[in-house]
Amino acid sequence: MRRLLQMGAVALAMIIVIGHAQGEAASTVRTVGISRKGNQLVVSVGLQDLFGPRDVERLLSGFSTRVLIRVALLRDGVSEPVATATRLAEVVYDLWDEKLRVRLSASKASTSQTLVVSTAQAAVDAATSLAGFAIADADTLDGLSPYHLSVRADLNPISDELVTNVRRWLSHPSGHGRAGSADSFFGSFVSVFVNPRIDDSERMLQVTSQSFLLSEGRSP
Repeated sequence: MRRLLQMGAVALAMIIVIGHAQGEAASTVRTVGISRKGNQLVVSVGLQDLFGPRDVERLLSGFSTRVLIRVALLRDGVSEPVATATRLAEVVYDLWDEKLRVRLSASKASTSQTLVVSTAQAAVDAATSLAGFAIADADTLDGLSPYHLSVRADLNPISDELVTNVRRWLSHPSGHGRAGSADSFFGSFVSVFVNPRIDDSERMLQVTSQSFLLSEGRSP
């Protein structure tokens, strides 16, 4: 009887582990808000799970924290992105004012934006949430083809060269973020989705959206 109970416990543990693993795999697919604002296709998604509890606490240390989010729009069944967009968030805690400043720079925005928040969690939300984030000119896209998004968020990119290139590209995004641009950084931007490297940053989160049709504004 004891052996049967032990075997049952092992079997139950295996079911739990398998279920947990399947849950982790499923979490890479995330429902993303897709809409049209003027002539722009915009996305809304939260990536707060990029941060762990210690990462949140570290925001109050006074050291700068960076969050780099890269979004690629792909036609289903095609690996080459149709369009891409980037946003860099830089979070710094002001020890004197006891406030956190979140500076947001985006590839499709002409100027950066600075938010002042009171809590570390509010800073995480600001740095990891895309709300009405422009990713492509909707008028140039095929309204009858299904598309999906690949979204990658990096916490504290380790390479200073990467951050420098991001800042330069955000200031002067040659090719306006379109595939086929001659800009060398854009080439590396595309390749990161094909062959992502974990050691590019302290932590990486990559998710894929549901498929959607632009003509109907819903999943096919």
